Amino acid sequence: MDDRFRQQWEANAEAFADLIAESGTPHHRHILNPCVEQLLGDVKGKKLLDAGCGEGYLSRYYAGKGASVTAVDLSERLIETSRSLAKREGIIVEYRATDICHLDSIPDHEFDIVLANLVLLNVPCLREALREFYRVLREGGHLVFSIVHPAFNLYGPGSWEMGEKDPKTGRREGVYFKVDKYFDEREYERYWTTRTGERFPAAISFFHRTLGTYLNALIASGFNLVAFREPQPTADDAFFDREHRIPFFAVFKGEKG
Repeated sequence: MDDRFRQQWEANAEAFADLIAESGTPHHRHILNPCVEQLLGDVKGKKLLDAGCGEGYLSRYYAGKGASVTAVDLSERLIETSRSLAKREGIIVEYRATDICHLDSIPDHEFDIVLANLVLLNVPCLREALREFYRVLREGGHLVFSIVHPAFNLYGPGSWEMGEKDPKTGRREGVYFKVDKYFDEREYERYWTTRTGERFPAAISFFHRTLGTYLNALIASGFNLVAFREPQPTADDAFFDREHRIPFFAVFKGEKG
């Protein structure tokens, strides 16, 4: 990948780690993570590659579940944060700072599972990454990857029309979601905000692609599609009113045949 993508995550590493806060945001914990865990199944005794591990909370979680985990990320600062947190918790994970689109240090057929959680929407090299995931998986191994749902993507061509803030939830009411130019696949730069509402130090690149592009790229890489999910919140909580109405995430599971 171009070095500017590495620089984005290096600049944002501290803010991102603070946002994740060792367990993920409410959207991760109550919508995405339960779906990912269901699709992964029992990981005990399996070799798992966390491709684009970020702050590393899923690496630590699945290592705690008995997986032998290797975690890679483009940002050396995030890898150092991940390594430090794992050491503090007494969890063994192998960490490497590397590009998921060029996993040159990893031999063929090395892993039972590849997990790419909210990663592929931030890379320009979707097809190269999927081919690498296919290469490093053993026969019958599985890839589970998640993205922000491209039909309702806040980091692409869509946005909520907002109403007043609900004093009970602290979130503004979603009147309706508006989307246009869904087929216009291109890069967007967006700033995330911290838990206290401050802007991240640098903009982050997001690549809007259609669901068809993701599905066809998965199949073209040699995978068989096993499952596709648009997870809903696991609790009937007014905080997630918007996410009960339209899907925030899309999750794919492929098998190496």
